[in-house]
Amino acid sequence: PIDLFLYLLLIALICGFFTKNKFFRIIYIISFLLFVVIVILPTGPFLLWKLENKFPKHEISTNIDGILILGGGTNEFLTFQHNQLNFNNNVERLTESISLIKKFPNAKIVYSGGTPTISKKKPIITGIDVAKKFYLRVDIPIDKFIFENKSKNTYENIIYSKKFIGDTNDENWILLTSAYHMKRAMLVAENQKLNFIPYPVDFRTRKNFTWSIWYLRHYLSQMNHFQLAMHEIIGILAYYLTDKI
Repeated sequence: PIDLFLYLLLIALICGFFTKNKFFRIIYIISFLLFVVIVILPTGPFLLWKLENKFPKHEISTNIDGILILGGGTNEFLTFQHNQLNFNNNVERLTESISLIKKFPNAKIVYSGGTPTISKKKPIITGIDVAKKFYLRVDIPIDKFIFENKSKNTYENIIYSKKFIGDTNDENWILLTSAYHMKRAMLVAENQKLNFIPYPVDFRTRKNFTWSIWYLRHYLSQMNHFQLAMHEIIGILAYYLTDKI
């Protein structure tokens, strides 16, 4: 959506340079409305809040047989460049998994984190490589992990991890991923007849949303929230149209 807004603004500027016709004015009006919706109004935080509250976090009291951790919290390029662990905004997928691993020491652990690219060129270092270094750094033995390294997206995370997972109708399995991403992951899992206990992490919004004037001072944050929320919404729609959910 942010790219679309910028392209429309560019078209409007070009049209304004060469002509002052009706088409130019329409493009400018659309660009202005998009600017208001994406930047001025807290549309992004609201959409993200709706996604994150679909599966609120709660304490797990039952015995757990397995934990599926969806990767995505690592920055492989900067880790390789600077020769030190580097993470992105989804790092809670790693840090919050530590407490679960310690709380359920007998649980099977599957870490699904392939390379999110369609390129056939093999990366020098992968997200799994960074995750392994991280867990070793915090004294979590990685010999108890099963690392799934083929997936390139959420759908493949579930599909390729499924062979390592027992019957979730007889076992209790946790699915750990970012709160805003949990809905799409759970929909894919349900379509594959996998019954997970959702464990959302990496929250970006408050528990209670209000259309407050506070948002009028956080334009860049609202743009980022809007982009992230729309990525998930479009992803859910695309998965629905392609029978993945």
